[in-house]
Amino acid sequence: MQPLNYCHQQGIAHRDLKPENFLFETDDADADIKVIDFGLSKILKHPTLQDGLTNRANVKDLDRMNTRAGTPNYISPEVLAGNYGVECDLWSAGCILYILLCGYPPFYGDDDQQILEMVQRGKFDFDGEEWDEISKEAKDLIKKLICKPEKRLTAEEALQHKWFKKALKNE
Repeated sequence: MQPLNYCHQQGIAHRDLKPENFLFETDDADADIKVIDFGLSKILKHPTLQDGLTNRANVKDLDRMNTRAGTPNYISPEVLAGNYGVECDLWSAGCILYILLCGYPPFYGDDDQQILEMVQRGKFDFDGEEWDEISKEAKDLIKKLICKPEKRLTAEEALQHKWFKKALKNE
């Protein structure tokens, strides 16, 4: 989430976040994770600021995008609709977190078209025994990432979420 926060503060939308676009820097157990493949990314302009963005209002004021870019299991509904901002990356982050916690994506289908239809509906659940041991904080964070863009957390807000704070405290 920290690299995503940094990108958004710099006015950069990745637009294709997925597990394949994260790499460990080294083979060490405590290696840093790097975000890669900025081929679909976009540098956005802010109407009044030149140097870095620091708050929700500023991040939300970045240029809007309209190109359908991304991977079906991680793409947000507003990208499919062709009117979105950096918040599309937070939806993708929520999908990645969902997969990391249970082993399968929140939106699924037999082909890309079915997956995209599920994404457009935006309905997912925490059914299945995989979710029995997952904390309510983790589920809450996912709900605040995989939701309507106007309710979605920014990367900075997500980093302040109780799930991250609890995880960092347990290290």
